[in-house]
Amino acid sequence: MASTVTGRKTNLYIAAFTANIAFSSCGCCLAWTSPTLPPLMTAESWLQVTVEQSSWVGSLIAVGGCVGPLLAGRLLDLVGRKISLLFNMALLLVAWSVLMTAHAVWMLYLGRLLTGVAVGLIFMAVPLYIAEITEDNDREALCSLNELFLAAGFVTAYGAGPYLSYHELIIVCVIMPVVFLMIFVWMPESPHYLLSKGKRQETIKILQWLRGGVPEDCIEKELIEIQALLDSSANQLTLKGICKSRGGLRALHLTCGLIFIQQFSGINAVQFYTQQIFARASDARALSPSTACVLLGAVQAVSAIFTPAIVKYLGLKWPLIVSGVGITVSHFMLGLYYFLDNSGYNVDCIQLLPVISLLSFTFFFCFGFGPLPWAIMGEMFPPNMKAMSSAFVTSFCFALMFFITKFFSNFSLIMGSHSSFWLFSFLSLLGTIFTAVYLPNTKGMSLQDIQDLLNDKYKATSAPVDEKGKLYNIVPVPAKQSMEEDHQLADTIQVIV
Repeated sequence: MASTVTGRKTNLYIAAFTANIAFSSCGCCLAWTSPTLPPLMTAESWLQVTVEQSSWVGSLIAVGGCVGPLLAGRLLDLVGRKISLLFNMALLLVAWSVLMTAHAVWMLYLGRLLTGVAVGLIFMAVPLYIAEITEDNDREALCSLNELFLAAGFVTAYGAGPYLSYHELIIVCVIMPVVFLMIFVWMPESPHYLLSKGKRQETIKILQWLRGGVPEDCIEKELIEIQALLDSSANQLTLKGICKSRGGLRALHLTCGLIFIQQFSGINAVQFYTQQIFARASDARALSPSTACVLLGAVQAVSAIFTPAIVKYLGLKWPLIVSGVGITVSHFMLGLYYFLDNSGYNVDCIQLLPVISLLSFTFFFCFGFGPLPWAIMGEMFPPNMKAMSSAFVTSFCFALMFFITKFFSNFSLIMGSHSSFWLFSFLSLLGTIFTAVYLPNTKGMSLQDIQDLLNDKYKATSAPVDEKGKLYNIVPVPAKQSMEEDHQLADTIQVIV
């Protein structure tokens, strides 16, 4: 909600940054298998793991990510966003404890499954929490911080893993959730959740703390806007009910479409080939493995640092389009290298091409399609749809992740690795077109304005906000729609870019 007077934002930033530490925990979880599994598969390992077992250890986190959000969808509404995240981080510590004490492969399976449940809930809850505590002009930028914190987790696991033992690496990975629990316990609950439970005075105190120095009349105005949003979506809906809602159906269409593009941009496939690409460069003495690891982490961090500032200036749509174009070109070049190599051509003169393509892909993915679909999920659904719809979208994401992780190598063996990367390039191109055509530019809009836009109560006529952040671009359109129109999934959202 936008206030007419801007106060100190220190407390808001503290709350948003603290919540995003949960994503650093996710980064450690997702990257943990890369330095851990190769030693476990050696003959000298204290716990023998076969190639097939290692694939399950790597992919079971995605299975947990599918199940967790569906089981915990109601938890966000029953106990709140804050308690859900604290409980989830405690579950993550339990998962790490299982992995720490593992003495059989089934304990690795159990630990990774529990880790996936926790990671799935983090991807589901953190964007919602941040979207509900921020003001309109800051919401998209703060929601896009997740890739920066994910990169911190990846760099921690990738950087420390080669030099630490199995148990020592787990101790390092546990630091993130412990830090989160120590700090986040002091952060406020979502004002939207508190007001939905009738806790008006507590909501006022939290808004005053978050907005820091904003006059009381501005707090009261924001309170009225939040209440109006809650009143307009008072009844909790099932997934079937969401699909019957015009705005809900469009929100599902957009978020699931963006998540599909995110996963089929080939992020998991690229991670699968990362070690091979760096090994080839190392063999050619073009790049040492340690330098490559540092370079990859630096690219992730740099792209993630730039994203919030660019999103604050341009909104979410244009960074996604730029990201899609960059991913498309990067995959095409990577596929070209593998096509030439598989066809018997001498590729010594372009030995660095796959490394450059990989770094380019990493930059553009972390810049846009990595973090921003989650930011969009946090703002697209009204309060009565958020828990169920976010659970569905998050589970959909991890189902795609499991599919790609488990079967990408089989597809590459049959069709060739170059075909895989060219397929990802083609799908990324289609995803870029999807984003340009269907995704509205919601920069500066309140959550209520976004719902009005999705439900065709307004249409955008120009840039969403002026230089002062004032909404001026929406004009009423006739609210009456035919029943046939209301149930068309692919109806184009009325947005003129």
